[in-house]
Amino acid sequence: MLIAAFVLIVSCEEEAKSTKNATKKVKETATTKVEPTNLSKDKEQMLATTIAYFKNCKANAETRNDCRNSITKMISEFYTIDDFKNENNEYVIYDSIQPIIKKSDTWVQLGNANDQEALNKAQQAANDGKATLAIDVSESYGQVAMIIPGKLTNSGSWKLKVPNAAALVNYSADKSFMDKSLSYAFKSTENIVLFSKN
Repeated sequence: MLIAAFVLIVSCEEEAKSTKNATKKVKETATTKVEPTNLSKDKEQMLATTIAYFKNCKANAETRNDCRNSITKMISEFYTIDDFKNENNEYVIYDSIQPIIKKSDTWVQLGNANDQEALNKAQQAANDGKATLAIDVSESYGQVAMIIPGKLTNSGSWKLKVPNAAALVNYSADKSFMDKSLSYAFKSTENIVLFSKN
């Protein structure tokens, strides 16, 4: 009787271990694997030129509306999309990005920036050539950053692995950047939502 009880206890422990391992494997396979890639020289040059132009434009701007379509132009040209053009084939101002994406059937929300899986999906989407953006949704004119091809890097401030990014910073053009981590664009993950175009 004692031997039977011992065998039953050992059997239950083994079953519990195997259930834990199976659960762990399911969680591991649910994580998007990110295949690192490099930014092409053409795209790198395009971003560098666009950022230099934007800084110059802002330095010489006469009204606050000057240069406000530079962000939509950069996104559109980088990813070869026309989502951010109006009926006259002109680039819209960056305030229009959020409403356009939210109304579109071709853009999908990947998740919030505090979710590692959403960050993984965003980097992989960009590596696959899909237009991918991080948007501060707390305001209609919130900061927008492009996720660009590259790899995830550790962010000390976010305590997450974050995608490679580029951004034109409308409120301070000198802070515009390329080929830096997404956490460089946003102080925290709060209100930052990731979107990708199918």
